[in-house]
Amino acid sequence: MAYTTSFLVKTVFGDKRVHGIRLTADAATQAVDTGLSYIDTVTLAPQSLSTAAIKVAINELAAGTASVGYVGISGCASGDEFILTVFGK
Repeated sequence: MAYTTSFLVKTVFGDKRVHGIRLTADAATQAVDTGLSYIDTVTLAPQSLSTAAIKVAINELAAGTASVGYVGISGCASGDEFILTVFGK
């Protein structure tokens, strides 16, 4: 199963591309394709979480395998909602 994702914003700050992505979890782990070719940093803003143990890995799949442009997320409960702000190229 896949997380429900929607892009809230796609913009550019200086030499960085920035994507704001709203996510709703339906499983504990998932890899999210950000649409960027490389991620420099990411922030997570909780909207409605039943757990505080969410782990985020940049340029990796949820299993820890390197994959540029992806954010690996683990530790979610079904129904958790949050926003990722992703900076990269």
